[in-house]
Amino acid sequence: MNSVLDRYISKELLRTLAGVAIVLYLIFLSNKIVRYLGDVASGELPGSYLLIVTALVSIRYLIILTPLAFYISILLFFGRLYRDHEMASMAACGIGTGRLYRPVFMIAIPLSIMIAILSFYLVPWAASYEASLARQFAKNMEFTGISPGKFHVSGDRIIYLEAMSPDRTEMHNVFIQAKYKERSIMMVAEKAHMEVDANTEERLLVLVNGSRYEGVPGETDYRQMNFSRHSLRVASAKKGLGVSNVEAMSTLALIDEGSLKSWAELQWRLAIPISILMLALLAVPLSKIKPRQGQFGKLFIGILIYVVYVNLIAVSKVWVASEKIPLYIGINWVHALIFLLAALVMLKQFGWHWARQTLFTFRVRA
Repeated sequence: MNSVLDRYISKELLRTLAGVAIVLYLIFLSNKIVRYLGDVASGELPGSYLLIVTALVSIRYLIILTPLAFYISILLFFGRLYRDHEMASMAACGIGTGRLYRPVFMIAIPLSIMIAILSFYLVPWAASYEASLARQFAKNMEFTGISPGKFHVSGDRIIYLEAMSPDRTEMHNVFIQAKYKERSIMMVAEKAHMEVDANTEERLLVLVNGSRYEGVPGETDYRQMNFSRHSLRVASAKKGLGVSNVEAMSTLALIDEGSLKSWAELQWRLAIPISILMLALLAVPLSKIKPRQGQFGKLFIGILIYVVYVNLIAVSKVWVASEKIPLYIGINWVHALIFLLAALVMLKQFGWHWARQTLFTFRVRA
């Protein structure tokens, strides 16, 4: 009977988890892809990088959204069991709410181990690779977002070119209009390409064999200058894609460094798999709904608790890095708070007699 019940709950819970996870990933990834498409259109991100960056971000979303997906799955699945009176049937057979933790943690523990592996090893690698892509793009010589035969507006500059080389690294017959100290500047050049200054690492647009006209439109006071090479500073592309140096460091490198920021990052990576266990502990009693309340009765409260939980973890990480709380306390107090909340919810539902009986059972088994 118990094995049949465990298989039933595990199977249905995994099915609900798959559905919730897919929906959450699609929502968050679609928002991220829309943002990246805007960056590609504005020339801040090469189109060839789009799929790679999206794949790397999806790995980071995997560990962030999995605890939420599992938490919501428990609330939805057990809420359905209460709605369909299956919980009442189980109670009539002598199966209490505490007995439901076994199939839940049969999923939660392996899931937590998997997320721990991803958090400590795969995600730092993805963050490091993402940061290297950002550095490569900062030095990328391609003209992204500029097409021949069309006017391209970049800040206070207007750029027009007749042709571009097949590898998109050189423009031909270029026209540029800009403003400098309320004076209009027009430049024409046979060719143009991008360079990076060796000292400042700034991106420069280098014009070759052209002329520069400077003056006020409608007035005869203007200057003309011919040049064989003329450089213009270009607004730097985004240096990062939301990745910090600490996030891109491997676990061993963080341990070797031993700084407060490193330990805060390590505690953050450990907090994600622990949160799966804490949320599972809380979700089972929290999913209990009253008759006629509906399957989604506790979903709003549950999500609100999750938001507070995640934000407290993020704030605690900052506090550890800035020495506002001791390292030995770290993020652990947030997990303890959720554990205490789960215990209070259980006591409210089942009373002190259930708690004493459960404690006695555990002592006997020990």
